[in-house]
Amino acid sequence: MSWRLGKWSKLILECDFDKVEVPIFKASARGKQIPLLKTLLSNYCTNQCMYCPFRLGCSKEKLTWDLERLTRVTFKLWKDRRIEGLFLSSSIPRDPDQVVEWEVEVAERLRKMGFNGYIHLRLMPGTSRDLIWRAAEVADRIGVNLEAPTRDIFDELAPGKADYRNDILKRLEWASQAERALRDKGRLSDYGYLKAGIDTQMIIGAVEEDKDMDYVLATYDLYRKLGLRRVYYSGFRPVRGTPLEDRPPCPSERELRLYRVSFLIRDYGFSPAELSSIMQDGMLPNEDPKLVFAQANPHLYPIDPNEATFEELLKVPGIGPIGAKKLLRLRDAKGCITVYDVMRVLGRARARLAIKYLDVRYQGLV
Repeated sequence: MSWRLGKWSKLILECDFDKVEVPIFKASARGKQIPLLKTLLSNYCTNQCMYCPFRLGCSKEKLTWDLERLTRVTFKLWKDRRIEGLFLSSSIPRDPDQVVEWEVEVAERLRKMGFNGYIHLRLMPGTSRDLIWRAAEVADRIGVNLEAPTRDIFDELAPGKADYRNDILKRLEWASQAERALRDKGRLSDYGYLKAGIDTQMIIGAVEEDKDMDYVLATYDLYRKLGLRRVYYSGFRPVRGTPLEDRPPCPSERELRLYRVSFLIRDYGFSPAELSSIMQDGMLPNEDPKLVFAQANPHLYPIDPNEATFEELLKVPGIGPIGAKKLLRLRDAKGCITVYDVMRVLGRARARLAIKYLDVRYQGLV
């Protein structure tokens, strides 16, 4: 039996004569939804993050999973095909290494039981290098929440939680080093060894002075310098009983446009300097950023698909990485790309948009 709310559901599981309520989350990946058991190991916390309902001194009920019980419940749900993996995070009730030790222990127990599903571990700021390597070997993805794009914003949101540079960015660097070192082992395994890479998350709009450009610069460094697989954004939502309960929520449109720009950085090769050309006072327009960029930089267009590089084709509205690769393969095979080829590769709707920014020949059309 279960109840549902959006991408979440709560499942009542009969497990070894015990009833357990577990949260199931449908994560989006590769064009489909993946059901995961997504839970905190503990919601006890010694930190006083300004936005968090579990901050020190809050009135929320405090609970901690028994490690054996969590392992047993996860394995049963996976064997029954109710979930495909586990996303395990935690508040920090004590030393961060102790918390991560518990998370890694759950993952290692699952692997020993034959669990070959997806495991995502959210590590704590200040986690030791040895534990990061242990987590990297047993998990498909790990990460540490960055929370904010700059040290100043982080210190305002999470006073006393951690040192932004040493406890968080340095840990992401160590995770990146582990991923590179374990890459060959990951190719030989069906699970673990960071096959799904490293991720992080930032909160948007929790302080009045943050700008979209702050997140663009941070995201660029995370993708280009640290090699993260994914940067997530969480629009701020006020929680009653926290110091920020009267602050307005972040508009969902802002969260969406930062995701769009994130993909332009990761998959399309856009730089912060290029994206700054479409900003006003450090904020992105509430429109398709790639199209706005093309409109704001007419000197870069039209682009000749018969001469263009892969990177140049990615700057054309309507053309993504898959479409650009198909066009280049077709060009190599035929020697020349026509309007008909563009329409066949991209589809009619995207081709109509792309052709406005392409210098493409009409030869071959009747």
